[in-house]
Amino acid sequence: MEIRQLKYFVEICHCKSFSQAANLCFISPQGMSMSMMRLEEELGRKLFVRSPMGIALTPHAEFLLPKAKKILSIAEECEEYFRSDRQEESVLPISCSHGTVEECGGRLISEFQDLYPEINLQIRECSDMDADEAVISDECELALTVGPLPKDRFDSLLLLTTNYILVVKEDDPLAKKKKIAVKDLEKLPLAIMKSSVRTYSYLKSACADSGFEPKIHTFCDNILLVFYLATLPGVYGITTQNLFKRLNPPGLSFVVIDDPDFCWQVFAIRKSGGTLSAPADQLWKMISRHAQPASQPARPVVE
Repeated sequence: MEIRQLKYFVEICHCKSFSQAANLCFISPQGMSMSMMRLEEELGRKLFVRSPMGIALTPHAEFLLPKAKKILSIAEECEEYFRSDRQEESVLPISCSHGTVEECGGRLISEFQDLYPEINLQIRECSDMDADEAVISDECELALTVGPLPKDRFDSLLLLTTNYILVVKEDDPLAKKKKIAVKDLEKLPLAIMKSSVRTYSYLKSACADSGFEPKIHTFCDNILLVFYLATLPGVYGITTQNLFKRLNPPGLSFVVIDDPDFCWQVFAIRKSGGTLSAPADQLWKMISRHAQPASQPARPVVE
């Protein structure tokens, strides 16, 4: 016996007509008749008697009718309860700069959703600077972004630190080195992510400290283009050590850029001094349990 069959049964009892009941239930008359035939077969009793005067209820139908109404009432009450519960689910938008979800955010998001299934996280991937702006403009309360961060604008939690590297061809003389200094990048044509990603502004600051401007061959929209361009003669790529090892592009190697202030760092951020909603506060507290001791680079960023 199905809820759907009981709905059909009650409607037929009310209308005293299979065709009218079928029309109200948005089902064909044939479908209505088949459903009632199956219900009668399951119960082993006749429910309706057809006559030139219309449809009459058998004693079995009269017994079933109040019970069916009660069952439908309970079912509707349950549906309403769970429908209201879904409406009360919290929606928490999070902006994540490119690469942060893959590097560490995915694990945090998965853990949070296991702990708080009633909170629906809406993840938006964007550039580093767009993630910052989303928090500043109250588009979202929390974001994962890449440091170093603008001073006095955010409360932050450091989640990950990895080295920047120079991507080189395996047969390039530089591939024999384990490390190079920032000053060794001078005059090297570099493929790097587009300027809205903070890597470029940070590289520009590091190069300025060493007295030169970086030579940019191409600003790229995606990291695969950085790797492709690094296979061309005389072109080198800039990316992170973690990302290179994860993608392991064929024919390429890397050299660590040895500068303690030039590293890729992932931060969770919130507006400085702001008050978080309950869902955002729960996520912030969970993230704080995974945070590393802060070691914010001292070098200012040239935006």
